[in-house]
Amino acid sequence: MRGRMAGLCLTGISLVAAVAAGDRAWSQPATSESASLAAWAKISDVLQHPRCLNCHQPKTPLQGDRRRIHVPPVARGADSKGVGTMRCRNCHNDSDTSETPGVSGNNEWSGVPGAPNWQLAPVSMSWQGLSTGDLCRMLKDPARNGNRAPQQLVEHMETEDLVLWGWKPGAGRKPIPVAHKDFIDQMKAWVSGGTACPP
Repeated sequence: MRGRMAGLCLTGISLVAAVAAGDRAWSQPATSESASLAAWAKISDVLQHPRCLNCHQPKTPLQGDRRRIHVPPVARGADSKGVGTMRCRNCHNDSDTSETPGVSGNNEWSGVPGAPNWQLAPVSMSWQGLSTGDLCRMLKDPARNGNRAPQQLVEHMETEDLVLWGWKPGAGRKPIPVAHKDFIDQMKAWVSGGTACPP
């Protein structure tokens, strides 16, 4: 009996250790569903800002805060990076001409914005015209979000250069008006509360 109890205790300790090791990779205190919904309301404001929405389009990108048609006209292409000689990277690249650290890719001589891997978002991630509820459901659907689990969405928003560009878009463009750290905190609260979506 004593040996069996010792074995059970060791098994329990092993399980606790395994869970703790898994939690070290990404840890966030659990939040309620209502807190998750409140976080989503703030997240959706960012995702519907022109810095994000201009490239989350079904066919062609838009430009500027007024979200005008891209000049010169460009097409998506099979890989979402343009067609023929009109490739996104031809103008929008990561050759930084600014003297401001962290504004990678913005060409301040020509005014053309840029960042590594500049492209349109995949067609599955076209956000134009979606309600905040539909946008929420799209974002957490692996079939439409690049096959990302919720915690991978947080990592994508936290580290992807093209996402980070929205906070440092260069001269003449308004950055996303929410601090990046605050946005990531809201993403973590949304995820830890179960990625709740409005109707």
